[in-house]
Amino acid sequence: MVIDILKTEDAQKALQESASSSSGNTGFSSKLLSVQDQEQVRMAVKEVLVSPDYDKVIKTLMTDTRFAGEFAKSVNSQNKQIHKDLIKDPSYQKDLIQAMKSPEMDKMILDVLQGSQYRKQVMSLMQEAMQNPLFRLEVLDLLKKAVQEELKPAPTSSDSKKKEESGGESEDSGDSEDSGESKEEESGSGEESSA
Repeated sequence: MVIDILKTEDAQKALQESASSSSGNTGFSSKLLSVQDQEQVRMAVKEVLVSPDYDKVIKTLMTDTRFAGEFAKSVNSQNKQIHKDLIKDPSYQKDLIQAMKSPEMDKMILDVLQGSQYRKQVMSLMQEAMQNPLFRLEVLDLLKKAVQEELKPAPTSSDSKKKEESGGESEDSGDSEDSGESKEEESGSGEESSA
């Protein structure tokens, strides 16, 4: 009989009033809302969210630093999970690639790359990298290899035929000058080797 009395509208209102006065209208009172009241709250929230005036309200709320920070914290983990799920989705990947290949994206990237701020950043990165001794050593090795390849004579078709006939026993003359001199002495043909 007590349960039947508590289920009546008057009892529900009395419970809500006592809960709101004792808790100061906090989240505790929302647990005591009836199904009908919950539906009314949902409809009210929906009306507020779809209202054209809500756009102005949300813009002013998002400019508030404290609110924006708290909002970002609350949706951060959900946002990360959404991005992780989207990256695995093949249709999203396809759309993302198409967006990156669009002429507007090309123009935007080109504008950024030609900007003075980007160039300054690249120059500072290059200067920092050149201060690293390991990077310097790698660059020097690459330069040495490039110079050696440029100085090496390009084999002509007659030279390659001679090498094939002799059995391909010719040595590389680009390694050192001593090997070039010993090659001349051995062959006695007087061919000049480049160092």
